[in-house]
Amino acid sequence: MAYYNTILNQITAIIPRHEFDSLSEQHHSGQKSCSFNRWSQFMPMIIGQLSGRKSLRDITDNLKAQHPKLYHLGIKRTSRATLARVNEKQPSSLYESLFLSTSRQM
Repeated sequence: MAYYNTILNQITAIIPRHEFDSLSEQHHSGQKSCSFNRWSQFMPMIIGQLSGRKSLRDITDNLKAQHPKLYHLGIKRTSRATLARVNEKQPSSLYESLFLSTSRQM
């Protein structure tokens, strides 16, 4: 069976995971969340953007349908409420720093 890289894999390959994790620790606000990390926020938002999803509910329903594949993305199942809370409470400065650093590398 032939192996093909997906577009999502090619996009996430641009972002070094260790750099993402260190930036997420620097830009985290509030108490430490062990159950839901910033990577588990980032991946659904990227998937929603690439697939043209209209709402958080649409994103989470899509992820529920793809549940067996979430492990390979390094994320956990999430609810709409959790995703909304993290989007509201955590600063967007992580993504500004992340995309500035990746644009310098290119």
